[in-house]
Amino acid sequence: MKVLLISVICLASMVSPAQVIPDTLIENQQITVFTKYLEASKDEQFTLQERKVFSLKALKIAQQLNQPQATMEALSSHGYIVGQEGHYARAYEIFNRFAELSDSVGYHSLTDFRRKAYLANVFGLLHKELGEYDKALDQYYTSLSICDSVGWTEGTTAALNNISLLYYLHGNTAQAISILDESRQIAETNDNKSLLFDIYINLMDMYLEMKSFDSARFSGNKALELSINLNTPYNQSFVEIGFGKLFLKEDSLKRAEKSLVSAENLAFENTFSELQLEALLHLATTYRRMKQLQKTDSVLYKADTIDHAIGIPRLHIQLLTEKAALHEQLGDYQSAYNFQTKAAFLKDSLNSSWEKVKYAEISTLYQMKLQEQRNVVLEKSLSINELQIRQQRFVIMISIGFLLVLTILAVLFYRKRQFELKTNQMLRIQNEKINQQEKIIRVKNEENFEQELNYKNRQLTSFSLSALKQSKSLEVVSQQINELLHQHNIKPTTRKKLEQVMHHLRPLSSSKEWDEFRSYFEAVHPSFYTSLKQVAPDLTLHEQKICAYLRLGMNTKEIASITFRQVRTVESTRFRIRKKVGLTATANLFEFLEKL
Repeated sequence: MKVLLISVICLASMVSPAQVIPDTLIENQQITVFTKYLEASKDEQFTLQERKVFSLKALKIAQQLNQPQATMEALSSHGYIVGQEGHYARAYEIFNRFAELSDSVGYHSLTDFRRKAYLANVFGLLHKELGEYDKALDQYYTSLSICDSVGWTEGTTAALNNISLLYYLHGNTAQAISILDESRQIAETNDNKSLLFDIYINLMDMYLEMKSFDSARFSGNKALELSINLNTPYNQSFVEIGFGKLFLKEDSLKRAEKSLVSAENLAFENTFSELQLEALLHLATTYRRMKQLQKTDSVLYKADTIDHAIGIPRLHIQLLTEKAALHEQLGDYQSAYNFQTKAAFLKDSLNSSWEKVKYAEISTLYQMKLQEQRNVVLEKSLSINELQIRQQRFVIMISIGFLLVLTILAVLFYRKRQFELKTNQMLRIQNEKINQQEKIIRVKNEENFEQELNYKNRQLTSFSLSALKQSKSLEVVSQQINELLHQHNIKPTTRKKLEQVMHHLRPLSSSKEWDEFRSYFEAVHPSFYTSLKQVAPDLTLHEQKICAYLRLGMNTKEIASITFRQVRTVESTRFRIRKKVGLTATANLFEFLEKL
């Protein structure tokens, strides 16, 4: 599925071309060099690394000129290139600099609001690739609202296209195709080839998901025609991946291999890391289905290296799933289960983000409808005012003939001034509303982030406890085997097998496991041990461990189970702890520890 769309750079070119006014001959020369570097950074006939160098040089010159428009243009080009490399976190930082500079310039004209809509669309794309679907949909609807308000059809088309991708990623393919059809009609009316390419390549993926292969092939051929006209390696690589997936669905494995190898080579030559990773993952599926497991393993090793470099959640899940399938086919069911479990956990995390999207969508749609109603009222008010002005002008022209010329000039000046005041007022009100919405969204996102962090820390603590219990179980098994080895009546073959088992067990140090658990525990409860030592400085290490388990809500039997002690022993330890912290007979130890 197409991610950092080529339409991003297309939208950027429609927003605000850099306008730099030279003051001296030297500045005039710098502007000429800046323009050349900027155009070269957008020319996809150069390699991605070459374009990256051009964009950095353009950015350096723009900063020397101290021209905000030129700097924003250079940042946009550089951020797009970094996104094509698959480094979305770094691209987010670059576009964040762009947004800060844009906010400092302000939003006073239609061009300024187009720039704001473009940035919201870009941030939506970056949040989607980072797995933050609720934030992505907020940004898309913000972009869509602004584009509708200022009548920017290209921006509306791009926003609708990206919204449809979110629905597709979460199984609502029919609604996604419906939104794409609306977007396609707008793009065809405006003859926007870049946006049409995005739409057809996405439709191809959606029809493949629905197993409508004829429709997928039709959309793929349309995308192929547009890629030939656009003549960019990025587009060509996407088309090759699309047909590779189509052939894979049709079980034409040789044709799928040919298309995917071609896509991978093209992406590698132009350092399109994300496209290269996607091509490799589908190529691994192809080789696995061809029973060429050695090639599959080699391709997945290469894909793993790229995945570590760019870290895109949806592709990481696909990589884990493909590794699980390979190990299952090799008969290594334990490894297959581990990879599948990791993939399921990550997928559940992304799905929880999508649940937040549903609530955000309802709120956003309400705001959009409300804004549309207000726009209608404003338009009617403007029409009434214009009619009144015409009537006044007509009466004045009839009544005062000898002042005709002066009256016309006065009325024209008056109309112009009124229109400017009303337009500025409308833009100011709209800007305030957008800022208020962004503030609400930002507060909501911070709360969601804190909840997610607490959830993940609890999961890590639970995992650490499980690992500690398993390690201790292995240690007990190891000790029992060691006792068997010291018996003299064991056969040599049996002794050898027991020694091999001992070698493979190699239990980890309990102290090391405890240290790892304590580090996770302190990440969730950072002040617990400090407060505990202030209340009872003479607690032993074992008593501190029992306090930690009690703070996690464990009962006496559970603590006895993971520490391999008798229930009475744990109860005695709890009694000593109560005595050292100075609790009365009626006081609750868990409530006391919970307050630390």
